[in-house]
Amino acid sequence: MSVSKLISEGRKLLDAGKYDEAIKKLNKALKNIPDKTKDIQNQVDALFWLGQCYFKQAIKTSDARQADERFDQAIKQFKESLNLAEKLDGQDGIQEQVYAQHWLGHCYMEQAIKASDARQADQRFEQAIKQFKESLNLAGKLDGQDGIQQHVYAQYWLGRCYMQQAIKTSDARQADERFDQAIKQFKESLNLAGKLDGQDGIQQHVYAQYWLGRCLLEKNKKPQTVKQNRSNIQEYFRQAEILCKKLQDKTSKEKAITAIRRYKKELDFLAEDYNAYFNLKRKDIKKHLKLNTNLKEPIASILAVLSIAPVEFNKPLAHYTSPFVCEKLLGIKQKEENQSVVSPSKMRMNSSTYMNDPYEGKSLLDFLDIQENSLENKTEFSPHNAFFSCFSTRVNDLNQFRLYGKVNNIEASGCCLVFNKRGNWVKEPDISVSYQRLNDKNSLDNQETIKDTAAIQRPSEDLPLYQVAYIFYRDEYTEQDKYNVLPKRGEKFGICLKPISDNTKWHEVRQKQFKNALTALHKHFQQNNKTAKQQQTNQSALEYIRYLFKDYAFRDEEEFRLLQIEELGSEKVQYCHETNSAYVEYADICNKLDEVILGTNYERAGGEQKVEAFRYLLKKKLPHIKVSHSSLPINAALPARKP
Repeated sequence: MSVSKLISEGRKLLDAGKYDEAIKKLNKALKNIPDKTKDIQNQVDALFWLGQCYFKQAIKTSDARQADERFDQAIKQFKESLNLAEKLDGQDGIQEQVYAQHWLGHCYMEQAIKASDARQADQRFEQAIKQFKESLNLAGKLDGQDGIQQHVYAQYWLGRCYMQQAIKTSDARQADERFDQAIKQFKESLNLAGKLDGQDGIQQHVYAQYWLGRCLLEKNKKPQTVKQNRSNIQEYFRQAEILCKKLQDKTSKEKAITAIRRYKKELDFLAEDYNAYFNLKRKDIKKHLKLNTNLKEPIASILAVLSIAPVEFNKPLAHYTSPFVCEKLLGIKQKEENQSVVSPSKMRMNSSTYMNDPYEGKSLLDFLDIQENSLENKTEFSPHNAFFSCFSTRVNDLNQFRLYGKVNNIEASGCCLVFNKRGNWVKEPDISVSYQRLNDKNSLDNQETIKDTAAIQRPSEDLPLYQVAYIFYRDEYTEQDKYNVLPKRGEKFGICLKPISDNTKWHEVRQKQFKNALTALHKHFQQNNKTAKQQQTNQSALEYIRYLFKDYAFRDEEEFRLLQIEELGSEKVQYCHETNSAYVEYADICNKLDEVILGTNYERAGGEQKVEAFRYLLKKKLPHIKVSHSSLPINAALPARKP
């Protein structure tokens, strides 16, 4: 096989995410070059794509040491590619040098973003800036439209690098300087984009306007300063949105508009214009709901209240589990000699059928006075199952430790996994990821429509976070619940919606919108002029929201959940023979987790777990994850006495 054919196959494997196979193929191409003094171009190409393989591996791996090794390998390949590219003649040689310099900058920038040590991060950022500047200088030597394109591209990435450094640093003065440098680069990129022809020019204009808006927003996040700069930021986003309409590529257009609208919403929220923020959030959600007009508005409002955006929420969240599962998720195993063979497993989302609340998904039906459909001697199953992972704002909480993750029935012997301490875990809510199956044609009509949608399915890693609301039957003990959004006397039910932050103004808006939506929903289902088919369609529409409500008895859990609706026969649903249960994979959490809190009785559950061994193994593999030991006051259960 020819060298160029081997390189081509290596690129295809790279595009398919088969990095190890691509590396083998590209290394084989390098070995097969007969005269390395003459065939410079193929060497440059093979080394460049090898660098890409190692870079992608570094980004994807959850092992910090392995990531550094992969970045170092990528940097080595790009440097060798750069050195050889300098031997190429003319414009081709300059172009190859631009590519190599850019990806060297990208490697250093990603290393800086991942770095936990501030000094190391600054060093990496400075190296990245140096490479992006070199790329910028080289781009100036290219002729024609290609030269302008590469110049714009280099300035754009230099701006991105300055901006990332500004966000990462804790030094306020340095942050302001870096933001100003980023803004300067984006403005120069914007001016140059005007010299580009056709769709390339429009695309680069969109990028520049969008990143100018984002950069100003990041620099001015405090309420007072964001209000002062709001009109300027809005104008950049407005111009970017107008230009998006001229893009011919539908995918690029939709992606750009989604990104712009996200930060337009964030701007409204930070400027404390909460009604504008909520209306835009609800409008975006409505576009993803395949419902009739009477139900679309209240259901979109409920989803807008209960789906949580990063700008709304900055609290840590806890997931309680057993030591066995904890080690599986983190890719370590006590008493295993060869730790390198232990790989992390993805976190699972379990079926609602076997949750600890036997009434899971039914509380809302009670509130709406709906009887579940059934025939005389049998129950028809819904084609959909709800799968979720549960989290709580109660971090290191005794009651949660006592309930979940116990070993040998010893309370507080499990682990508390802490997410979002740095405010970087919660995703911008895109409810289409949770409800893609419901939006499939005929899906709400109880028809089995399992499709080959692997190519278009969004990964579970992109799932939004939802707050759970609690429904209670009114009595003398629940009447005075201060978080009840339906305080009107005479109502049979109340609904508890707790604040998600200290922002009382935002909570008041959420309460008001939640109350209006629930009232409209209740009124709709009390009307008795519907046919049997209409009633069935209406009830099916509740699949969008009924798993976001639980019984009031569970209110102390203060639960949030990642939720996905799937057909039981979908390729996403898997079977575990050990637990005899169906589940959906969420994600590898090694790069998402901030801390592990080991329960008070972690070493007292009759197993062989040792706190010190756990700390050692995790420090070796995932040093960025903090480990602590709970000291909550609870004894291990005493052994049963003989009669």
